[in-house]
Amino acid sequence: MSELFNRYLELQVSSTLIMFDDLDIEFVIENDTETTAGQAEIAVYNLGSSKSAFKKDELVQLKAGYRNDYGIIFYGKIDKVWDEREGADVKTVVQASDLTKQLYKAKPICKKYPKGTPITTIVQELFSEAAIPIGKIDDPNITLEKDRVFGCRTTSTPHTVLTEEVLPFVNGQLLKGVQFDGGLCKLAEETGVYTCYVKDGMGYFVRKDFKDIAVIVLDSESGLMEVQDVSEEGGTSAYRVRCLLNWKINQDSIIQLNSNVVSGNFKVTKFKHVCKGEEYYTEAEVSPL
Repeated sequence: MSELFNRYLELQVSSTLIMFDDLDIEFVIENDTETTAGQAEIAVYNLGSSKSAFKKDELVQLKAGYRNDYGIIFYGKIDKVWDEREGADVKTVVQASDLTKQLYKAKPICKKYPKGTPITTIVQELFSEAAIPIGKIDDPNITLEKDRVFGCRTTSTPHTVLTEEVLPFVNGQLLKGVQFDGGLCKLAEETGVYTCYVKDGMGYFVRKDFKDIAVIVLDSESGLMEVQDVSEEGGTSAYRVRCLLNWKINQDSIIQLNSNVVSGNFKVTKFKHVCKGEEYYTEAEVSPL
């Protein structure tokens, strides 16, 4: 457990690198299935000349954890910057969104693809339209059986086309030819084989069983502090867990939970990383697999 009490923080804005040893840094990073993009509020005290790098639309990357175990907990672009005075100190506050936002903000798509076009080609072009590099694409081995038009509505951003047209088409082809359209898109998301998301500035179009990190074990030895049953009556079981900051926990992470309240394997549906004063923790809502 001793390695969990030696904090490590590293903030990079454009080419400016700030270490926790040099300046005080606070943050709240959070995301859930209802938001359009992960959000960050990061505060740095007494920046001095480094403040010139803190501008709207600059890339920001935050690494956190412990000296022997740390990684990226946020990667995105600055939405807003302002200063607040606290006595003799000046606190510069940054609000930022992860790059999922670019899928929503890119120009609308309207494109016709000919018969025989691989789905992977369409996915690559949609991420490219949002200026998001590819992290991983699992090839479902599906090609268009006839000419097909994607988008062509005023709301047809790359995100809309990916989630409401491409994913339902792929999952429908793989689930015995079922076609998911309109109101059935949510059903496709819940029962489908494939999913897509943006993580650490990279685009993923992968099978739902794809694991880019190992299952995270949470117990008293690995920093687990609290487990609460937050299930709604008649609804799906859900639990809120709090632990010492764990940078590996993010949307859709798989957690092996061992506690007096409940044990088993769970999927993260919401999460929040917090660093403020003495507080240094991760809170997540999880549902059983």
